[in-house]
Amino acid sequence: MKIEIDIDEKYNDTTVVIQAGRLTQDVEKLVTLMRMVNMQIAVKQNDETYLLDTGKIMYFESVDRRTFVYTEKETYETDLKLYEVEKDLLEHDFLRISKQVIVNIRMIKSLRSEINRKIRVTLKNGEQIIVSRMYSDELRRKLGLK
Repeated sequence: MKIEIDIDEKYNDTTVVIQAGRLTQDVEKLVTLMRMVNMQIAVKQNDETYLLDTGKIMYFESVDRRTFVYTEKETYETDLKLYEVEKDLLEHDFLRISKQVIVNIRMIKSLRSEINRKIRVTLKNGEQIIVSRMYSDELRRKLGLK
């Protein structure tokens, strides 16, 4: 892969051009990462690719080396790994709450303490997920509860 950057005051907007012999997973992944800058992520459902606003995402979950994206009513899949999602969305109200899950903290409806310092999170759609004790203190800090 070759990367060229041309910085000049004559340009009013930033334009990114991808030139490739064919559309590969690497190219799709690159487009997905670039769209995350604009707060969109490329997701797949039933052999179709969609651009999903990250504000609609409730959480990401990694299952059997696949990353799923959950909205209030739909489930999608993305080619991104969970660590890539975490790195790119950490500053945008997303927080890892277990080894398998990253949650959009704006979608949290309520919290309930569980045994062993775990937290049961209820999302705005009523779905519940568990925050592991390793990440519970960070969630409390992020929400201003500690």
